[in-house]
Amino acid sequence: MSRALCTCMVTIALAVFATTAAAKTELLKHDDGSQEGKRSMTGGMHSVRFECPEGEWRLTGIRLHGSRYGAGQAPNEDFLVLVTNEDHSQQIEIKQPYSLFERGPEKWVRINFDPVAVSGAFHVAVFFNPTRTKGVYVGIDEGSSANSFVRTASDPSAAGDKLDGEWMIRAYLTDDTAGAARRLMTNEQRTEQQADREQSIERELLGDARSLTLKHDDGPTDDHMNIQGACYTVGYETPKNVEAYVWQVQIYASQFGREHDSEAVSGDVYVLDQDRNILSRTTFPYSVATQRKDWISIPTLPTKVQGRFYVSVDAHGKNNKGLYLGYRDDPEQTVASSDSREGDAIRPAEWSGRFSNMQWLIRVKVADRPVVYPGP
Repeated sequence: MSRALCTCMVTIALAVFATTAAAKTELLKHDDGSQEGKRSMTGGMHSVRFECPEGEWRLTGIRLHGSRYGAGQAPNEDFLVLVTNEDHSQQIEIKQPYSLFERGPEKWVRINFDPVAVSGAFHVAVFFNPTRTKGVYVGIDEGSSANSFVRTASDPSAAGDKLDGEWMIRAYLTDDTAGAARRLMTNEQRTEQQADREQSIERELLGDARSLTLKHDDGPTDDHMNIQGACYTVGYETPKNVEAYVWQVQIYASQFGREHDSEAVSGDVYVLDQDRNILSRTTFPYSVATQRKDWISIPTLPTKVQGRFYVSVDAHGKNNKGLYLGYRDDPEQTVASSDSREGDAIRPAEWSGRFSNMQWLIRVKVADRPVVYPGP
């Protein structure tokens, strides 16, 4: 090997070493390592505020002191890590498997993920969507109480209430900016990204079939409600009275209740003809929804419709469990109704007029041919 080539290789190696050595890491924390309490919260997020040192940083993971409760086998679902800026106007969602946590005494669990660009003050919130049968207890250090909050899962942009203590959640930072990093996004940016993702999935699912989303809303919700015994119904018409096939229903909803297994409890989606007679019924588990308000997609049996038809959702809600369904408060519009099941039909009941202002946030996707979902 020539002296010049050897010198060049040494120079490159030293440059790489210098770059690596220059990268700094920080562990941000508010606890002293001692746990005096623990908590699992239905509908609540464990949230901690951190502040970066001066400069641009990347969040590469968190460390949480906790333990899982419930069945011996971890549920086959993810929990959510939510990273937001100081006023919660920008955020990013990161899903991680429940299986990271074990039953037994609380212990530190490292949760790594792709780098997220952060600077200044930011918040990390962890949401386990807990019920009676599954969840994670998060440790509490009672030495101080300035940076930890309980935020509502159904409204993640709200600041939340201060915790009496500090959640035992820590944040790992690096100032190494090499490579790509995920960035916090506004709600509009997140909605656009989600739409692009759904379109990509639909293209693969639909093949050469053409699909159209029928809706009466522009997205925002005025409020949400659970009406015991009600079927939430919305009417539609196929474009130009042509024949089409319902293949998916979307609802804006959140799950509530703790004393049930969301995998074992179910609701129904009905497709009705112009006389509100039942054409098809699709059963879905509560687990499609979480305690956060969001759009939920429910695959349905391929159902042929033409002209006027209806979609009705029956969550079989009770006072202790059910789905809160979003609605727009508009008594002048009559596209939606709150109905009851009558044999093979779903029609307005005597009490339905009390809820005539509620235009339920339900959308339906139709295609020009039957769409069949792949098997498990």
